[in-house]
Formats: sequence, structure tokens, C-alpha cells
Amino acid sequence: MMKKIIALVLCIGMFVAAGCAGAGAPVTPYPTDAKTEVKAYKDDFEELCKYLSANGWINYQKENKDKSYSEMNYKAIGASNGFRFNCTKQNANAVVIELYDFSKPASPDEVYNSVKKNGKFSIFELDEVNAYLSDNGKYMAIYTDTSIDWSKPDKNSESYKRFEEFMKLFKGFHK
Repeated sequence: MMKKIIALVLCIGMFVAAGCAGAGAPVTPYPTDAKTEVKAYKDDFEELCKYLSANGWINYQKENKDKSYSEMNYKAIGASNGFRFNCTKQNANAVVIELYDFSKPASPDEVYNSVKKNGKFSIFELDEVNAYLSDNGKYMAIYTDTSIDWSKPDKNSESYKRFEEFMKLFKGFHK
């Protein structure tokens, strides 16, 4: 019971932070000379983070002392790893990206199956969250953009086009 309470508190913090992160805080991309083609990266979670970082979406620098990302309570959803990033794309300071590794799941979980079936999941009676699996099924992303009304998104808006651009890179990683 205590584990469920701790996981609930961590998950609530995750969702509150995802909704508040980036609001009013300017996020600037960092310079990189990394290759931006998928074939330059191995098919693993750290390489996915490096790939998205090289393409300007997130700042994944392990040596960065003031990490621009946080480790998530990934085990609560059955993943083997997970990070939350403030998006570094220009004009995307309302965007938070969470990435999870299901290539070696911590435990088979209903979250993964729900995302695979419905594109959403809910834990601990919290509101459902939209989530996306990579085409190879190994990785999951939660893309939160407070400037998009997800119930009726304007598909011509800059925000929605940015979402589609991210999805193309994320989903296509080693498909």
C-alpha cells in the first residue's frame, strides 16, 4: 500500500510539473555538432535521447551539471527508464516531452498495452494522458503542449505542425 501511495505522489508531481514546466521560462537550444540522421545512432534509449537532442528537440547532456531534464518514476508505468525534458525548439516553451524506455520493460504493464490500443493511459485514477509509441514499439513519448487544445487541435497552427515534426522523428527512430 505504501508503494502505491509513493507512486501516486510521484505521478501527481509528474503531471503537475508537465503542465507547469516551461511557462514563462525561456528555453534556448544548445549548439551541437552531432549527426542528425537515424543511422548514426544505435537502437537504444540513450541513443534516442541523443538523436532527439541532435535534432534540437531536447537537451540531453549527461555531463550537464544542472541537467535540463529530470528522471521520471518510470517503474510506476512499467518502463525501464524515463526522462522529462523542456523542449528546446524555438518558440516551443510551452512544450514538455517525456520519453520512456519499453525495450526491456521493468514489468509487463497495462500502461503499455493501453497506449498501444488507445493511445492513452491513466494511472491511480488520474486523468488520461495521450501517449505515443515509436514505430518499433520500444519507446513511448508524452508530448504536452499547453498551446494546443487537444480536444479540437488546429492542425494548421505552428504548435500542431511542431508536434507532427516531433512525432515524425520520434516514431521513425529505428522503425
